[in-house]
Amino acid sequence: MFEHVVVPLDGSNHADRALEVAGAVAAAFEAGVVLVRATHPDDLDIATTELRERALRLDAPDAELVLDTRNDPVGAIVEAVESHPRSIVCMSTHGRGGLGRTLFGSITEGALREADAPFVLVGPHATAATARIGDVLVPLDGSHRAETILPLVTDWSRTTGASLWLVEVVDPSSAARVEASGDDVAEGSYLERIAAGLPDDLPGVEWDVLHGKDPAAAICEHAVDHDLPVVALASHGHSGIARLVAGSTSSKVAHDHRGITLVIRTADDD
Repeated sequence: MFEHVVVPLDGSNHADRALEVAGAVAAAFEAGVVLVRATHPDDLDIATTELRERALRLDAPDAELVLDTRNDPVGAIVEAVESHPRSIVCMSTHGRGGLGRTLFGSITEGALREADAPFVLVGPHATAATARIGDVLVPLDGSHRAETILPLVTDWSRTTGASLWLVEVVDPSSAARVEASGDDVAEGSYLERIAAGLPDDLPGVEWDVLHGKDPAAAICEHAVDHDLPVVALASHGHSGIARLVAGSTSSKVAHDHRGITLVIRTADDD
């Protein structure tokens, strides 16, 4: 499924938070590790030494070290992905709060926008105990875009042995209005149909309808209550990725989730 785990580093403790997760992903998929760092030519020696130290810390002495002296950090990530087919990027994200770039950091934002690969994000609230490979929460909203992540998620499930938990968040006031009108709310029929259409060989599939005015909060709460360390989210392609990084439900989930967030790029609707 994945042949390379690309890990962007910059010498900081913040970036190093992704190392343990990257090692787990590499082990699960029997993939090689590629440690990437953009550096000035004058700092090449120290940057090389630091990457070698990270490889040893990761217990990956055969990890490929990429010292990029031509590109900025985003360009280094993009080039690493392009030169290593079937890559997944594993990196930490900032947690400064607010919207847009201050939510994830400009490097994460740029990498999500430009690099054509899935991402594993280690958010600011993740800990060593919670940032791990495990059962996967898959929020869906009835859109084709959200559902296009299902093939990759099912492959992830088979490889890691993780069960899938499909959820949809319903605003309680909207459901109440529909019920008062006499129409059948039929909560769960959508998720039940999606679950029934998934392959029979998956380790397990559950589904649930959540209620809350704040979808991100409902998703994160469900992940904690049911010990679901991985949340899988869909993002748009180049033109729509801003919706992920500018305060949307997806960005809030990735920011607040205590585990890891699997971000899968989907095609734009047009």
